[in-house]
Amino acid sequence: MLEDGLFDKMSQRNCERLRWKSEGGALRVLCAQPDGDWDQATTVFRDEELAPTSLAFSRGGHERLDFVWRAETGLRLICAVHSTELGPGAGGLRRHELVIPEREVIRDSLNLSRAMTCKHAAAGIKRGGSKLVLHSPGVPEYGRDRFLSVLAEEIDLSGTVTGPDTGLPPSVFEALAVRSPNVTGCGSSAHAAATGVRAAIGAVAASLGAPLAELHVGVQGLGTLGLPLARKLVTEVGTLSVTDTDHRRIDLLTSMLNTDERDRVQIVPPYQLGELAMDIFAPCALGALITPQRIPSLRMRAICGGANNILAADSLGEELELAGMLLQAGIVFIPDWLSSAGGTIHASTQWAEGLAFDEGHARARIQRHCGATVDRILGESRQTAHAPLEIAVRELLLPRNLRCALEALEALEAPRTSKPGTPR
Repeated sequence: MLEDGLFDKMSQRNCERLRWKSEGGALRVLCAQPDGDWDQATTVFRDEELAPTSLAFSRGGHERLDFVWRAETGLRLICAVHSTELGPGAGGLRRHELVIPEREVIRDSLNLSRAMTCKHAAAGIKRGGSKLVLHSPGVPEYGRDRFLSVLAEEIDLSGTVTGPDTGLPPSVFEALAVRSPNVTGCGSSAHAAATGVRAAIGAVAASLGAPLAELHVGVQGLGTLGLPLARKLVTEVGTLSVTDTDHRRIDLLTSMLNTDERDRVQIVPPYQLGELAMDIFAPCALGALITPQRIPSLRMRAICGGANNILAADSLGEELELAGMLLQAGIVFIPDWLSSAGGTIHASTQWAEGLAFDEGHARARIQRHCGATVDRILGESRQTAHAPLEIAVRELLLPRNLRCALEALEALEAPRTSKPGTPR
């Protein structure tokens, strides 16, 4: 279990920065006071206070994890950098309420940065994986300008590129983009992300041997991605089941539909959709849904969604293990860093092309990556009896020489190649 209260301890001990850093396989944990030099964190913190986070950091194979506490604004920011092997770290800025335990926020930061490493590498984008996470009540009305200026300053100091994610309104990112050149993608890419998930679902449907019009698809989460996805699917599938913890989002979807479309939609209570018998389950809310304990109760044929980190795993190796368990249970799992890459592809294409940006070009690239690539990987999965995630790691990540992919595949192969009585 990760330790709660590191930010509280930082404020009590006048520590502005706390850093975990991997250097040549060795872990260093450093801290710095305001306007002070870096020093060993053990000069301020006890080993047992740092150990849970150190374990989580090492487990995921990350390069850096920073905690930043700025006393003058109350800013509490986490920056997780998983890999810069392919380029500078890039990933969205999201916010968690203070009621969310700090250990969960740390885990979310680490896992999301790993997902961004995979997402960029698989799409051929020359960026690494990172994530910025605020653990705060939000941007204060009083002192708003100062808070945003300090946050923009910390974004620049992080050495990463960021953009919109959950928990913060578009106005915050528009204000940050004025203050920092490292805040991008302020226009919504949700529809591009939904386009990618829809393309991947189409490939999954083909692999199941039936047109979408004959299939039952479930969408969990009707937010900025899930809503346009559900809106696309309702005219294409046989039955569409939806759920969301916010009934207003369900009301919004139904208000968009005509009578015939509403008849195709089943509204399911929150947290029950995963146990409903269906063909394709599309999670589009928060991740960590699929655990080893939950797999026996799952009744879908395939999982293909827009949420990040659908599998409750803290390393790529653990993801491969869970994907193998799903395959044994007869469930096809499409890596979320492949199916949900539409928004990332759209934003990176827009960034690269600037004023010459062509929406049609971006859409075609999304269709190729999230549709045709998924179709090819599913075909190879059927031929080899290996999980689609394993195929994707071998074909999309390993050629990029990602350390995490090499280590995960080596760990996966060890039990296959070892013989009884052979040390592992």
